[in-house]
Amino acid sequence: MRVERVGEVVGQGICGGDGAGHPAGGYCASMGDDWRVRIAFDDPPWQPKSCRQALIPALCGRLGDQVAVTSKRTQIFLYAPSAGSADEAAQVAREVLAQHDVSAHVRTERWSPREKEWLDVTDEPSADVAAEQQAEHEYLQEQQRERSVTSGSPAWQVRVEVPSHRDAVALAGHLAAQGWRVRPRRRSLTVWADCEDDAKVLVRALSGDGRADVYTAFRVGRVSCSYMHVWIDFPTGGGG
Repeated sequence: MRVERVGEVVGQGICGGDGAGHPAGGYCASMGDDWRVRIAFDDPPWQPKSCRQALIPALCGRLGDQVAVTSKRTQIFLYAPSAGSADEAAQVAREVLAQHDVSAHVRTERWSPREKEWLDVTDEPSADVAAEQQAEHEYLQEQQRERSVTSGSPAWQVRVEVPSHRDAVALAGHLAAQGWRVRPRRRSLTVWADCEDDAKVLVRALSGDGRADVYTAFRVGRVSCSYMHVWIDFPTGGGG
């Protein structure tokens, strides 16, 4: 089942600019860019600024649309959507630096929601990184559950589109009996969940228990303070 984020800017290949961080630090081209490559020049740099700036179009040309390139003072940042993309970006960075005969430190970093900072993972084994990411994911889910319970407002919702109003009412009754907060509509229903994992578990359960068919569609959305939603589509419907 492919999960697709809807309504987010992903991989615009932004060249230049002065953003050098995550949402907490300026750059926010994609909510999925939890990986980046930092190219750090000596401070004070022996290369002139014009030399460093000349690297940016070269990097953009090699990296394509999936990696965003930004710069700040004596550093260039390559934001990637995955660990694999970050590794490739780091290799490209080293090659571009060598071609331009420029010396700089290249390291791979990962954004830590728990620590709220970028962590250097250049030399960390991939298994250690995966374990740390899983721990941070579980930490975030628990934080979402606690906030949802404390505030009385679930942080996530699932919209289920069904063929008929009768289907919507029947499914709403089934879910309400299980303890879900649900609101039926004409040919859809909204189910609230305390965290992202709970919402996705519900979708998988409905897809696997025979209650969803090929005409059933799911959308998982995060509820924001402004009541706007960032939707994640499950476009394959039942059994996908």
